[in-house]
Amino acid sequence: MVAGLGERLSPRAPLHTDPVSRAVARQVVVFLVFLAGYFLLGMAGLQLQSAQTGVTPVWPASGFAFAMVYWFGVAQVAAIVPAMLALGWLVGVPAEVAAISAVGSMLEVALPVLLMRHFSVDPGLRHLRDALLFVAIGPVLGPMLSATAGGIAFAVAGGEIIDPLRLWLLWWLGNSVGILLVGGFGLVMVARRSLRVGRKTALVLLPAGVAVLVITVAGISQITHVTSPLMLYLLIPVFVLAAQRGDPFPVLALGVLVMIVLLASAAWLPAESLAQTDLGILCLDISLLWVVVFTGMVVSSARREMQAREQVSWLASHDVLTRLLNRHVFMERLENALSRRAGDDGSYVLVYLDLDHFKALNDAEGHRAGDRVLRDISAILCQEVREADTLARLGGDEFGVLLEDCQLLDGCSIAENIRSRIERYEYVGARGIYRVEASIGLVQLESRHGTPEDALHDADSACYDAKRAGRNRVLVCAGATPVTEG
Repeated sequence: MVAGLGERLSPRAPLHTDPVSRAVARQVVVFLVFLAGYFLLGMAGLQLQSAQTGVTPVWPASGFAFAMVYWFGVAQVAAIVPAMLALGWLVGVPAEVAAISAVGSMLEVALPVLLMRHFSVDPGLRHLRDALLFVAIGPVLGPMLSATAGGIAFAVAGGEIIDPLRLWLLWWLGNSVGILLVGGFGLVMVARRSLRVGRKTALVLLPAGVAVLVITVAGISQITHVTSPLMLYLLIPVFVLAAQRGDPFPVLALGVLVMIVLLASAAWLPAESLAQTDLGILCLDISLLWVVVFTGMVVSSARREMQAREQVSWLASHDVLTRLLNRHVFMERLENALSRRAGDDGSYVLVYLDLDHFKALNDAEGHRAGDRVLRDISAILCQEVREADTLARLGGDEFGVLLEDCQLLDGCSIAENIRSRIERYEYVGARGIYRVEASIGLVQLESRHGTPEDALHDADSACYDAKRAGRNRVLVCAGATPVTEG
């Protein structure tokens, strides 16, 4: 028994960390990061505070809190209290004002996060519904709570303040911009599950970022004149162009860039731009930034949904492997051709093509090799048919071509060119070199073809006869009797 106890106490025995302890340690680390991040971003926001009101029109800490609470749980919202008290002590704000403001800031992020989860808002903000709900719940509703608490805090302090409505609007604006930019950026970045920026996104961000920097700096340099917001209007086309990829990340990244420039500009802004008690040009610039980013998000979401609809439409009419039209669309166009032919509106030739020796290649080299061959053959067919013609994959290794405004002899010439091109094709596989050929059947659309199925049956029959005759040839179905052409 003593020996057993010694084995359990031996330093060589593996030590297992309690899962509960790991979870608690993780929460503590997140809490400390939350507290430090909120404090530092609060300090950055205070660079633009009004000298007479102590309120800043940009409060990035609210957006940081929003993202942290969303990803790590509502319980983490308590980190706002010590951070806000520390900020209040640093700038000389009474403790009761800082405490009431902290409560408002907690409600500002906790309630919207709970509502977002209730309405199942996608944090990636990829769809228009999600983007609109995020803006309505986060940047619009949330700051109303903190602005109201801030007004109460100032009233409790009993100090001389500007008109309460203007104070409320200024408070709301600062926190709203923070949640829209920093909060939205934090949601999208984590939802992407990768910090890597793709080449296409980088090609959008780099020139757009340069344009945004130039426009923002030029606009802020005119901060005491109405030309400042007029120049910032030039940001709208830049953000809209960045939104054309259907990804909110470039839009929010550019918005954060503008916010950083605004915060950094506090070092050289004229004193009168920060000393005013009214809502001046600086607030107008920041309001314009809110509108620009919101516009970019809406355009991005709408563009993504349009791309999704286009993709669904494309998948409904095309073969995914070869990117040719599918059988359904081909039969519709064949039916339309029969209707037009009945009105003496042109001549049509239907070509039915079936690959020879494809099954042997597919069995020997595998389906990946077979798929590669089908794509290569599809490329050959696209080169040989005319733009007005309809080319489709009918299934497996079978293809159909509807030649428009084409006589039978011309159709035979096109079919022979196709056969000759495919005959020269070779696939170099792991087990050898493979030749793929094609048996082709043709039929001229006539009055006896009452339905698309009738015409396709005749072309298929001619193709089958071509296979029976030795493969790798073109046969024309003339009525019930196929005849060789070329």
